[in-house]
Amino acid sequence: PGDSFSHFLVTSHECSFAYDAAIHGSEDDLNGNSIDGGSLFAYRVPTGKNAWKTAPWIRTTVASGFRVKGQLGNMINPGAPGFVYTFHPKKDATNSEQRPLIAIAGDCAESAYILRPVGEFETLSNGNQDLAAKYKLMCEIECGATVGSIAVGYDDFCATDQQSGFAKLYIPCYEKDKVLVFAMGDGEDSDIW
Repeated sequence: PGDSFSHFLVTSHECSFAYDAAIHGSEDDLNGNSIDGGSLFAYRVPTGKNAWKTAPWIRTTVASGFRVKGQLGNMINPGAPGFVYTFHPKKDATNSEQRPLIAIAGDCAESAYILRPVGEFETLSNGNQDLAAKYKLMCEIECGATVGSIAVGYDDFCATDQQSGFAKLYIPCYEKDKVLVFAMGDGEDSDIW
């Protein structure tokens, strides 16, 4: 809660090229079932005074299987995934016990990914698996271009009718010279959009 944090998130930014799923199997690896391709890891920060210096940090694979879609425009330093961001769907939930969503800039995977927490918040680990780091793919936003650093804001976007206080995601698509904007909402049907 507040300014404290329980995990340190790291991406591998690996250069594994996209492959044919018919030959190499399913790409369900984004749910953390294996480490093949670029990955997102969560390291649990040990609790207790100065424990971070000497106690082991449990590493959990949150998502894996990110692959570079090689194109002429993204071959200088190809890798996937890019930066990772945590955010809450609604501004007033930012100081709650609710686990945040995770946004991942796919970089040369040419997609952005939103992961949602699975199950209740657990403070204990189960062997080598940290249950608090269990997330599942909520949606993939295919951009068709290198995805840069994602921005998250809670202010209303322009003069468009929208549900106030919900997160807006700004996703840059470099080779297309566009920024895609997505808004979270409460899921209720409305005539806003």
